[in-house]
Amino acid sequence: MPSLTDPLQLLRVLLPKQHILLLSHMRAYTSLFGHIIGSNPAVCGYYEMHIGYYSWKSLLRQKLLYFKDEEVKTGFSYMFDKVLHNDHAVSPSVLLRPNTRTIFSLRHPRDTLPSIVTLYQQVDPTNEFNSPDYALDYYINRLTALSDIAANMEQPFYYLDAETLVENAGACLESLSDWLGLETPLSTHYDKQRNTSKKRYGDTSAKLEAGTIIKPEANRVRAQLDEDMIERATAAYLAARNTLTSSSAAQSLSNNDKALPGTP
Repeated sequence: MPSLTDPLQLLRVLLPKQHILLLSHMRAYTSLFGHIIGSNPAVCGYYEMHIGYYSWKSLLRQKLLYFKDEEVKTGFSYMFDKVLHNDHAVSPSVLLRPNTRTIFSLRHPRDTLPSIVTLYQQVDPTNEFNSPDYALDYYINRLTALSDIAANMEQPFYYLDAETLVENAGACLESLSDWLGLETPLSTHYDKQRNTSKKRYGDTSAKLEAGTIIKPEANRVRAQLDEDMIERATAAYLAARNTLTSSSAAQSLSNNDKALPGTP
């Protein structure tokens, strides 16, 4: 356990750092992303803090909250967090700061929505997300919010099709490493962390403990949703994705739309 009563440790925490914020939605491989980036020697942070970012004070609060339970890496220079819900606002003033690096990521609803419903059927049958209608509303509202944030961004940001993290991990991580300016490139292998697979810390599945990227099973069992719901979600996805890709400084795209590392 870290001790912030140690003056040296406290100094390491309080000194200004670079901040990497992943703005995305649930079931978009964000736990996998967090473990990959959080295993980098320069980065502290791997799970969702469940906080908003309203000013520079929120960035300080993030560090103090995180290091209550996690070790302070020697010489770390980046803090990472992900924001997946509209309840946790991110102020434009935070995204405009020169020490903030913003990454947006979307996953296609044909996989995302069944994944949300299936997850909550397994871990919390009483949760509102067991309702396909509730999951759809969350997804569309979240993508609308992300699109609005991106449309008003005045700082360069990176856009990531979530699928590229498992479909084309090598090129995706090379591009991200270059854009973030990491001395040690991101790797497809990652460390199991203190809270890996624990409830409220992201994906609770055992496969996250594998320490490497595992592609989804082609014939996995998941909830079935009405095609009309998928079509409505797809329209929102395509609109948001168009905004994000057209405005991003660099990107990793899936299927036939792959961008070269480091290119817009």
